[in-house]
Order: sequence, then structure tokens, then C-alpha cells
Amino acid sequence: MGRAGGASIAVDVSPRRRVVVDVILLLMRNGRILLRERANTGYGDGAYEPPSGELADRETIVETAIRVAAAAGIVIGAENVSLAHVMHDVSGSGRIAFYLSVSGWPGRPTPADVRWFPVGDLPTNMLDRARVALRNYADGMRFSTYPAFVPAGTGGTSGFHAVNGSPTESFAESNGINGIFGAGESHGSNGVLEAKGFTSRNGSRGRREEACSGRIGG
Repeated sequence: MGRAGGASIAVDVSPRRRVVVDVILLLMRNGRILLRERANTGYGDGAYEPPSGELADRETIVETAIRVAAAAGIVIGAENVSLAHVMHDVSGSGRIAFYLSVSGWPGRPTPADVRWFPVGDLPTNMLDRARVALRNYADGMRFSTYPAFVPAGTGGTSGFHAVNGSPTESFAESNGINGIFGAGESHGSNGVLEAKGFTSRNGSRGRREEACSGRIGG
């Protein structure tokens, strides 16, 4: 309540909305992607996703990326990361995930809960939102929502595509893949997508085979 000229005025102050920010690393090598098995989180435990961590107070996204990489036994710096995709997850209380591609990283991951998977043959028990984000990124989207949001009357997709240059092209050039994410979805429990790998909506089998022909070193 506030006072003006002796009269009481009700002041309606809405609480600030707090959104969790996730930082997720795309670590690629020789046509494979590094995934971590979730455990003791209460959500999607036993499912796979790329190494990730929540943004801490007074921490930058790059600092979080360095921390997440260190937990996976990998040492990186700011020069090793670049923005790949942003996903707004509105399926729960609200999360924003920054997917960062990592290049030029040395060493070998050491934790027991991380494994390499061929990009065209991902685990069936992969976290749904992670699979969708990777597929959207391979489709050339800079930003997407989860679940997919399509404005009425637009007939569009669930996100914004790149205007100058496709992220898919950059992804293919740096990691030797293109058109490898996306189809054949069936949803399981705890937000886990039960599917065998995925391919880009715009990718063909011939392009996938050509792209996965081993252009990465390491």
C-alpha cells in the first residue's frame, strides 16, 4: 500500500520470473558425439544428453561451459566454444538452454557416465528436449521452443532459421556431418525420446553417407 494526499493506493507488484539457464556442450569427434547419462536428478534419469550444467550466480555462459567441460575431463577455453543453438523449454517452469559447439579440444573424457555415440545412431533413451534441439540445429535453426511453437496462420516451423549462412553448413564443415538429425519419434516416459538416431528433415541418405565419410581428425 502507498499513500498520496492521505489516500491509500494499492500497488500491484508482480513477482519476477526466474528462468533456469542451461549450458550444453556439443563435443564431436570422428562422426561421434559425446553424451552423458543422467543420474540422481529426479528427471529423465538413465537417459542420455550432451554434457550440461546450470548457469551459476555471477557466472558467464563461457565460464559455465569451461566448468562443464572440466567435469567431463576436458580442458577448454573461451576460444574453443561458439553458439550453436538456443532453445526455450516451456514444458515445465521455464528453462533456456544455450547449446555451444566445442572445437579444438584436447584430451580424452574420463568420467564413467559419458560415452561416445555415432551421430547417426543415437541411444534410444535420449532426453527428448536434447534430441529435438540437435535436430532443429541441424535443420538450420538458431532458436527453437520446446515443445514446438508455431504462430497461428504462419505454417512455419518451431524456431528461427539463420539468415546468412546455415548453422548446419558450419556444423558439417567443422565436424564432418550434415543432415544427420531427426526422424522417427515416439515419446517414452520422463521426457525421453524412444527413437534410433535421427536425421535432418532436409537431409538425404546420400548426403548423410557423404557427410559421415570421416572428415574429422582426432
